[in-house]
Amino acid sequence: MPTIRTLPRSTFNAYLRALRLPVTVAERVAGQRDNESWAPALAFEKLEARLETIAGSVLRDEELRDAGEQRDAKVLKLKEAQALEAAAEYERTQARQEQRDKEAEIARQRKQTARAARERKDSAQAAAAKRKQAAESAAAKREAEARKKEAAQQKVIDRNERAGKAEALRSESEALDLTDEALEAKETVDLIEATLDGNKEARKTG
Repeated sequence: MPTIRTLPRSTFNAYLRALRLPVTVAERVAGQRDNESWAPALAFEKLEARLETIAGSVLRDEELRDAGEQRDAKVLKLKEAQALEAAAEYERTQARQEQRDKEAEIARQRKQTARAARERKDSAQAAAAKRKQAAESAAAKREAEARKKEAAQQKVIDRNERAGKAEALRSESEALDLTDEALEAKETVDLIEATLDGNKEARKTG
């Protein structure tokens, strides 16, 4: 088997293409054919750069060694780009998460505010209903007291009216009694006067 030292550059490149064949197939299957940053492709390119650098040094082929060094620098740049993209994606993920957290907090605050508003409204309505009930109760109590007072006053009026009628009846009865007595007295006087007149006539004729 020939060693790397005896391989011409074209043969070495064919060897590398053969080594890369499984990766090429995998790229096609995974749909990553044009993605230089795909991890398997990047790993093989790192290996390819190392092999080119070693082969160029062994074969004293500066062009091959330079190609290996350039490929290694390219891999390094791609890895740096991957790292930056990963960092950017992390920042984007963090930003999206922070945005979701903010939106969730805003939604929570809105829900809490709406709940507090409903509670204040319910409390105000309950207080208003309680005040209304108290006012109605007080009005009913005042009305009952007024009716009670009116009934008591009417009772006094009725009692006084009955007492007044009784007194009037007594006065009328007493007046009738006095009238009867007066009539009796007048009759007595008339009788006495008639008797006196009779006596006078008798004395005249005697």
